[in-house]
Amino acid sequence: MPSLEEINRGLRETEVRARRAFLINQLKNMGVEYTKDGRRLEECSLYTLEWTHIEAKNEAARAYGEE
Repeated sequence: MPSLEEINRGLRETEVRARRAFLINQLKNMGVEYTKDGRRLEECSLYTLEWTHIEAKNEAARAYGEE
């Protein structure tokens, strides 16, 4: 029987995978395929995806404000 620590680790990994998939989907819907340093979204860590998403949303907000 798995320990609570193993179960907790498995749940965290599942949440990370789900969040990565969500961010990749959101970024692709915004037209972003690569990070600023040229990496494909699927190759990036959750941290990098979070920052790329923030930057893309800020860019979209600035563009909207200029209209």
